[in-house]
Amino acid sequence: MQIRNVLLNGPLGLGAAPLGNMFRNISEEEAAATVDAAWKLGTRYFDTAPFYGVGLSEIRLGRVLARHKRNDYLLSTKVGRLILHEVETEARDFGEKNGLFEFGRPNKIVYDYSADGTKRSIDDSLKRLGVDRIDFVWVHDIAQDFHGDAWLAQFEMARTGAFRALTQMREQGMIKGWGLGVNLVEPCELLLDLKEVKPDGFLLAGRYTLLDHERALQRVMPKAAGQNIDIVVGGPYSSGILAGGAHFEYRPAPPEILARVERIKVIADRHNVAIKAAALQFSLAHPASAAIIPGASRPERIAEDHAALMATIPDDFWREMRQQALVASDAPLPIDRERNGLAEASASIDVSASADQVWRLIGGFGSLPDWLPYIPKSELSAGGRVRHLANLGGDTIVERLEAFDDAARSYSYSILEAPFPVSGYLSTLRVQQAAEGNRSRVEWSGKFTPEGVSAAEASRLFRRIFEDGLKALAIKFT
Repeated sequence: MQIRNVLLNGPLGLGAAPLGNMFRNISEEEAAATVDAAWKLGTRYFDTAPFYGVGLSEIRLGRVLARHKRNDYLLSTKVGRLILHEVETEARDFGEKNGLFEFGRPNKIVYDYSADGTKRSIDDSLKRLGVDRIDFVWVHDIAQDFHGDAWLAQFEMARTGAFRALTQMREQGMIKGWGLGVNLVEPCELLLDLKEVKPDGFLLAGRYTLLDHERALQRVMPKAAGQNIDIVVGGPYSSGILAGGAHFEYRPAPPEILARVERIKVIADRHNVAIKAAALQFSLAHPASAAIIPGASRPERIAEDHAALMATIPDDFWREMRQQALVASDAPLPIDRERNGLAEASASIDVSASADQVWRLIGGFGSLPDWLPYIPKSELSAGGRVRHLANLGGDTIVERLEAFDDAARSYSYSILEAPFPVSGYLSTLRVQQAAEGNRSRVEWSGKFTPEGVSAAEASRLFRRIFEDGLKALAIKFT
């Protein structure tokens, strides 16, 4: 099952590795506040692993998620390491990642990619998380960065063990899907060529970012897209260097990386673009990318991530990045709409009311009949994430909430069913306060792929819909 088909609220998830005391010893209160902040801003996909703090991340994440219904979020964890009850007395060997979780729990860790080890790992994770099921399971770190030249032997153990066990669990409905959770592309290439098993996706960390994407672009992304295998992009900030930190590949960034980041920063500053926004939107621009899971251990970082994903980036920024060879020449960028067959439409209007007043009217996902005369009926389902609409002509329209940001007064939604000649529709409704006076500006925009009509025709259709709707909204405040 493709992960993009079961995401509950857009592609932005939370990578919970930092909750395992990555790099620093964070408090229980700060960890809980971080997960709470993610939930309040609409995050509904959470990824963790036994390795993260030696079970600490799973425990902390589970405590907060216990406050919510299990059907209201998507959860993934990993297999390949077992956490033992005994305390580690010798120095741990985590390959290139030594010291990553030195502030985690002291329990001993052993590798086990066998079928029995996989089942035991999942059972242990269920207990630590306090849940009855896990949606996606990633076979963790089965690559050279952790196992050296012996990684191929570990991969073979997983082929006859973990891969088969997870395939059986998927067939039995115990999990939605499985794949690899790795930092290198080579294991993904091997698995893509296997005939006996087929994964549902890959959690590829650090390999499709602004700073490092050429190998994945050439060797994994096209083949994965061709086999309908989704990529979840982990580590989009390259261990923090693209988010104002000092680490690249979990270590202090070397001079050449610092110089490259500075070149990106110069272009970003010239176009008033946040590097975090460029990092997230670049990683999601490839057709194979289904989700993105930046990590965080501070609540304020969550709001930054949501704002970054929704930020408007000028086309000239991307053109200059390509011209300066700061992205691969053939890497898909958000501006490549024409090449990807995309079209767009937008409209805006000034309203004689404060942004808060307008948002109170239109900010509810089920509120369209309150201000849109051509939508007399709206019914919510799936916990308020899906709305079933009826227009004046009796047509059925089904839309899904993809992102919601109450602080920014905006939400994005996709169309699941409608009589419109488009596919891949994604639209955003946003309210902004005017600089002076009791006035606000409302913006409505959308992107989509025309089906059976030209891009110009599709754009005109939705621009007219947006304009008519915004005019009706403005009348509500006259």
